[in-house]
Amino acid sequence: FFSRGPNVLHQDITAPQAAFFPPLQKVMLPPNTFQGKVAFITGGGTGLGKGMTTALSSLGAKCVIASRKLDVLKGTADEISSKTGNKVHAIQCDVRDPASVKNAVAETIQLAGHPDVVINNAAGNFISPSERLSANAWKTITDIVLNGTAFVTLEVGKELIKAQKGILSIVTHY
Repeated sequence: FFSRGPNVLHQDITAPQAAFFPPLQKVMLPPNTFQGKVAFITGGGTGLGKGMTTALSSLGAKCVIASRKLDVLKGTADEISSKTGNKVHAIQCDVRDPASVKNAVAETIQLAGHPDVVINNAAGNFISPSERLSANAWKTITDIVLNGTAFVTLEVGKELIKAQKGILSIVTHY
């Protein structure tokens, strides 16, 4: 299914695909499930974050996407907004930096309100055999995925405690 050895891993396109249960191509939740809710998604400009933002926006959520690359975020926000008819906000944020996180959370509250959903999706990934992973690469991964998740969750949590609100928090497994 995947190549072995020192080469970069890749999926073999000749590998068998699911025959009995084809992938579901639509959102499983009823329309307007997240109407009136605010979702804050880190790493929301591309990949899974973009997909989750699109789904949440299509279900009525006001979405705020955050990452380091503001130009990518703005393009994604415009694309999703035009598809779903809901405004998606783009905020630059480096989850490794607590001050940047604090500013992003404050801006989110100002633009859209307190988050009801937080998706800690920002990630640093290196496709590499473990014996080739440098100490700096490991530090980058843990700073983004572990510390970034903690910084975002703690900052949003402090604001929600003040507002006496709860939250649905989704994190990447470590």
